[in-house]
Amino acid sequence: MLTAPLVHPECLMHRLNGRLHRHTLLTVIPVLLLLLVIALTAGAPARTRGTDAEAGAMLDRAERYLNRNGVGAAPGVFADHEGGFIDRDLYPMLLDRDGVMVAHGWTPSLNGSNLTDLRDADGKPFMREALDGVERQGRADVTYRWLDPLSGQIARKTMHARRLVLNGKPYTLAVGVYR
Repeated sequence: MLTAPLVHPECLMHRLNGRLHRHTLLTVIPVLLLLLVIALTAGAPARTRGTDAEAGAMLDRAERYLNRNGVGAAPGVFADHEGGFIDRDLYPMLLDRDGVMVAHGWTPSLNGSNLTDLRDADGKPFMREALDGVERQGRADVTYRWLDPLSGQIARKTMHARRLVLNGKPYTLAVGVYR
C-alpha cells in the first residue's frame, strides 16, 4: 500500500496559500487588464467629437474656400467626405438670407430646402434664432437638441454661425458642435 508522505500542517497551508495566491493572481490580473482597457477607451468617444475651436477653424476654411471658389462650388465640396469639410461630426452649412440651404455637408438632400422654421427635438426654432442673430450681430451661437449622426441619439449641439457676403449677397455659414 502506497501512502502519501507525511506533510507538516504548516507546510501544507503554505503550499495551499501559494496555489490560492497564484490562482487569485491569474483571476485578478485579466480583470485588471480589462478594466485598464475600458478606462483607456472611455476617453475615445471624446476624440471622435469636434471641438468649438475645430468648428471655428472649419468656418475659417469654408469661408476662404467660398471667397476663392464661389457659392456654386460649395454643395459638392462640402458634402465630399474626402474633400476636407467633413471631420468626424463637424460639417459646414451654407444658407442664403431667406433660410434656404445652399450647401449642407452631412445631408446634401437638404439643399434647396427652406429651413427657416426648422425646430429641434424640443420644438425650439433654432434655425430662425441663428438666422436672426446673424442678421442682427453678424454671428450667432445657438444651442439646441438634434440627432447626432455618429451615435444616432438626440444630443445637445451648438451651431456657430456667421454672416458671409459673397458677390454682394448675404449668407449664413455655420458649423455645429455636438456636446
